[in-house]
Amino acid sequence: MAQDTDVWKQVFQELIQEVKPWHRWTLTPDKGLLPNVLKPGWMQYQQWAFARFQCSSCSRSWASAQVQVLFHMHWSKEKSRGQVKMRVFAQRCKKCSQPPFEVPEFTQENISRILNNLVFRILKRCYREGFKSMEEIPMIKEISLEGPHDSDNCEACLQGFCAQSGPAVQSPMPPSLPFPSEDTQLETGRAWPSMSSLFAGPAQATNLSTSWIPRANTICQVEREVKICPSNERFYSYTSQNHTHRNISICCCFLLLIVVGVVIVIRTII
Repeated sequence: MAQDTDVWKQVFQELIQEVKPWHRWTLTPDKGLLPNVLKPGWMQYQQWAFARFQCSSCSRSWASAQVQVLFHMHWSKEKSRGQVKMRVFAQRCKKCSQPPFEVPEFTQENISRILNNLVFRILKRCYREGFKSMEEIPMIKEISLEGPHDSDNCEACLQGFCAQSGPAVQSPMPPSLPFPSEDTQLETGRAWPSMSSLFAGPAQATNLSTSWIPRANTICQVEREVKICPSNERFYSYTSQNHTHRNISICCCFLLLIVVGVVIVIRTII
């Protein structure tokens, strides 16, 4: 990845500066980065991408859709500075006897997609900002791959971070605006807009679908039912009070009629 480091840094700066032009962010490769091994204040984001490899011993080439790309992120609000450390896990040739681990080669398109997803995650985790397009951008597979993942020659799998087991558990974060799962993706081949067009402003609330209905056993639903439906005791009390008020009103009307009748009789006699 040494020859591609400048490309990754350049694309990342273009994307992050488009949405946060006044903040300084850096992207640094780190071969010692490990999943779920985080320093205090750091957050994690992982992706599995498509890339190609070439053996430096026999010149054999192969492709994989299980290339793990690991990011650790840190944001300092006081300094308006952020750091991203990145590691791409390597693979080795299965034909050679003692092959070295080879660094994957990504297309420019997939580099852009990976870093777009990273910037989405930074805005969500570090800035607590919502965005209109909440789906992750999927990687482009140049060819149709068959057969199982070669875990015996995958650096991540050999170190116990198997790509087929799914994303590792991320660091805990305080509750914020609702966002979709990381597994949600756009349809293959669908184009996506620029970064600036995806963000309407800070802390934009995400609207839930109008068809969303809470389950009957949720606390929210129970509280709603309690507020709407009074208890039997309060209901009976309310009914008895209504009857009392009705009886008093009838008595008042009856007394008023008697008084009017007496007045009319007295005036007639006089």
